[in-house]
Amino acid sequence: MWVVFALLNPVSEGLRSLFVKKASHQVEPIIISWANNLLPSILFLPGLFFIEIHINKLFLLSFTGTAIINLAATILYMRAISKGDISKVMPMMSFTPLFLLVTSPILVGEFPHTFGVIGILFIVAGSYLLNSNLRKQGIFAPFKALLKEKGPRYMFIVGFLWSISANLDKISIQNSSILQHIIFLNVFILISLSIYLASRGKLKRETIYPARKNLTFVSLFTCGTFIFHMTALSMTLVAYVVSLKRLSGVISVFLGYFALNEPNIRERLLGSIVMFIGVLLILLS
Repeated sequence: MWVVFALLNPVSEGLRSLFVKKASHQVEPIIISWANNLLPSILFLPGLFFIEIHINKLFLLSFTGTAIINLAATILYMRAISKGDISKVMPMMSFTPLFLLVTSPILVGEFPHTFGVIGILFIVAGSYLLNSNLRKQGIFAPFKALLKEKGPRYMFIVGFLWSISANLDKISIQNSSILQHIIFLNVFILISLSIYLASRGKLKRETIYPARKNLTFVSLFTCGTFIFHMTALSMTLVAYVVSLKRLSGVISVFLGYFALNEPNIRERLLGSIVMFIGVLLILLS
């Protein structure tokens, strides 16, 4: 059952990236970051009346850590998409599973089986092949090309941050509940960004209104992403969930080409196929 939630997650995230890119032409990335957590906070907050709140030391420590990391990652995520093609930027998150090979054993004592490890490495290799046309310039040219641009570089950092926060998310959920964690996390990020934007005089109707449609879709797909991601995390290994989540990069390649007319579909399609093989290996492990 965890596979269903883990696969719905990248679909929701891929569609969110499309509307983030559209909104980035109308408002600043920080405004998109704020809108990203607006509807999840409003929709999930009433859930506090229907669940038992659990607060202990381990929850407070893990939640505080993931909340701060996710705040920074949310801002960088929106900035990354605003700076480059989503078909080039989103696959950079494929590095998160590689980072998880180090962070998961340390933080939650999890390590995937052999096929799982091979699958993760295939997903990372797929991100390399997204720029395979540059290999004539050197074996590391595809990676260098990605990291030279601000968008991919920002998303690379996001991938590293999420490799840490994903483990802290699981600890927080294990010491509370999925819904409590989602509500607390969204409200924390929303309040933090609201205070910042208000202090800068940017939280105004005339600033947000031009992008209202795209911002609404961003926020709606964020709701789906949170639900699918956290549910899957509670059911299986962190590395597997985050690896499948990287399919959002594959989905973004097609969305970037068909919806935004982004180039180099052949190279990026090759990378997508390799990443899909990685997903199959994970499912077989």
